[in-house]
Amino acid sequence: MRAAVIGLLVACVASFLVWSYMRRFEDEASGGPRVMVLTVVRTLEPGAVLKDSDIGERGIPVAYVESRAIRASDRQRIANLRISSALEAQQILNWSDIVASNDERMLSNLVQPGMRAVAIRTEGRSGSLARPGDRVDVISTVQQPGSQEHRVGVVLLQNVLVLGHPAGGPGDVGNDNIDTVLSLSLDQSQLLAVAGDKAKLSLALRSTPDVIIQQGLTEKSSKDLAAAPIVAATPRGKSGPVAVGAGK
Repeated sequence: MRAAVIGLLVACVASFLVWSYMRRFEDEASGGPRVMVLTVVRTLEPGAVLKDSDIGERGIPVAYVESRAIRASDRQRIANLRISSALEAQQILNWSDIVASNDERMLSNLVQPGMRAVAIRTEGRSGSLARPGDRVDVISTVQQPGSQEHRVGVVLLQNVLVLGHPAGGPGDVGNDNIDTVLSLSLDQSQLLAVAGDKAKLSLALRSTPDVIIQQGLTEKSSKDLAAAPIVAATPRGKSGPVAVGAGK
């Protein structure tokens, strides 16, 4: 009788270990345990207010969850905020879909690991064109060395992610000198800190699918305005935000 009880206990333990192994194997094969993320239950237009009734939840294996995805635990934080882009029904909500200017604390959720949120003051109306999630090139204009009359333009950064606009957003597109919050590396942040002190900055808005980096760009002088028109080169190069030095 004692041997039968021991045998039954051993069989139960073995079954439990096999079940645990199979469960862990299935989790690993399917991408790990599921994480609840937020979705939209209906199609929404840019600028629409995200009501609680518009928000759904979905479980996704942790290996397939992007860092930008909004977790179910943050549902109350985003309810009644505006979205920055059009969303299709059942689409997963990302932090970049939320207009960050409604709550300055939201910016910290948009910053990816290793990056920094940096606010810059741009010259003219270029900053008012960019919205959260857009990508831009940063151009500086400084006085040309050895000349009191002419200025030069230098492309400092390309393919930079826009996080938003502080203190109420971009406002009227007719406004000048708009603050824009960009996602930058620490080195790029230092570069813009120096440029913002010595130069005027402007932004060039990119189309959504354009992530190509142009290599070998040279500085342009106001002297070039009197020269023949320059034919634009075909964009070439790798993608990703990079710093571009002045022409050599």
